[in-house]
Amino acid sequence: MNGAKYFSIATGLTLLALLGFMLAGFFPIIVDFAFGIEAVAVILALTGVAVVSFVTVRKALEQAARRY
Repeated sequence: MNGAKYFSIATGLTLLALLGFMLAGFFPIIVDFAFGIEAVAVILALTGVAVVSFVTVRKALEQAARRY
């Protein structure tokens, strides 16, 4: 289990939200959807950070247990 898939999905959603913000100049209603997409991207990115942190700490504890 790693956080790479969360970061990849979050990056894709961020690019989609940026496209939405660019299109908002022509269609103002798109801004609401772009903000929603960006919110989901941020949540996924933070989930990825949490997963990476958990895995890193777990591996460090396993190495410490093997040494001592």
